[in-house]
Amino acid sequence: MKFSLPRSKFLGAITNVASAVPNRTTLPILGNFLLSAADGKVKISATDLDIGVSTMIPANVTKQGAVTVPARLLDSLVRELPETNIEIIANDNRVEVKADKGSYKLGGMPADEFPRLPESSPAKLIRIPGEDMINLIRRTRFAASRDDTRPVLTGILWQTSGDMMTMVATDGHRLAKMSVVNKKLKGLHEDVIVPPKGLELVEKLVGEDESKEVGVLFGEKNIIFDLGDTVISSRLIEGPYPDYEQVIPKGNDKKLRLNRPAFMSALKRVGLLSNSLTHQVKISLRKASVELSSHNPDFAGEAKESLPAGYEGEDMELGYNAGYVLDILKQLEGEEVLFNLGSPLSAGIIADTVKKNGSDYFYLLMPLRLAD
Repeated sequence: MKFSLPRSKFLGAITNVASAVPNRTTLPILGNFLLSAADGKVKISATDLDIGVSTMIPANVTKQGAVTVPARLLDSLVRELPETNIEIIANDNRVEVKADKGSYKLGGMPADEFPRLPESSPAKLIRIPGEDMINLIRRTRFAASRDDTRPVLTGILWQTSGDMMTMVATDGHRLAKMSVVNKKLKGLHEDVIVPPKGLELVEKLVGEDESKEVGVLFGEKNIIFDLGDTVISSRLIEGPYPDYEQVIPKGNDKKLRLNRPAFMSALKRVGLLSNSLTHQVKISLRKASVELSSHNPDFAGEAKESLPAGYEGEDMELGYNAGYVLDILKQLEGEEVLFNLGSPLSAGIIADTVKKNGSDYFYLLMPLRLAD
């Protein structure tokens, strides 16, 4: 195998796929990139067996072929090279990188030992607006569980039935749900559970170009995202997702409106002196104001701050994990945030007061029991 290309193009492609290389593995081949050169293009692939990424770039290919090469080492080497044309030569699993006045030789492994990745089929792809995909991912993935004892909760539920597509994530303490109109998925009634890592890669690679369409191919055990030159495949998580609709309260009649930026700032300050384990901040609700307070017995710390608010309901006190509230507030866009509340021990619903056309999203947060 022999090809050459600009260093910047090669580094960009390596960066796209590097996230799929596992930090630790018992299979040495997974620590390698697969380099394949043919027909004026080079494909770079990586996988940890759950996530696979391949990206294609133009190159001057003078001898086609394929080889695997240590991923971290090649990544580090290319980053340190000056901006120049790079030549890659592979013979008998020995890979030579030539650039400027330098020559660097790496030990590779046979290409046929690299796991085969699911392939995209352009004719079967369902095209989804990049803006919709990115909004769905950004507004939900943070709420997915990190507890591997309940694998389904570590994933994001993607519901595709009817004229809407919906993503839901929950860790049992908070829940994020967003829906957008999309008639392209009408008739596709299978719900799938996607690991956040695959969706994070889609978000990262679409980047700021939300006008780009994302091609999606639903398989029995895998899902493929086709971004044009880059293809991401992800295994699906098996199992029924909990019936989240059952935990969404229907009778929360107490409404609290707050200036979102002011509330976030106050919550950050008061949260600094909250309990280091629970991060609990007490919120005392009155007709025209709320009082935030916290206490940390470890260093006799206390904090208290009042904010103007619009509140409809009887006076009430409730506790929340300050970090969880801030995570939700960061996802909202409006100047004003709306809380729909029930009792001090029931889930509250948090949302923007103004929604974008064609989308609907909200967050559910369980309160903490206040200490006596």
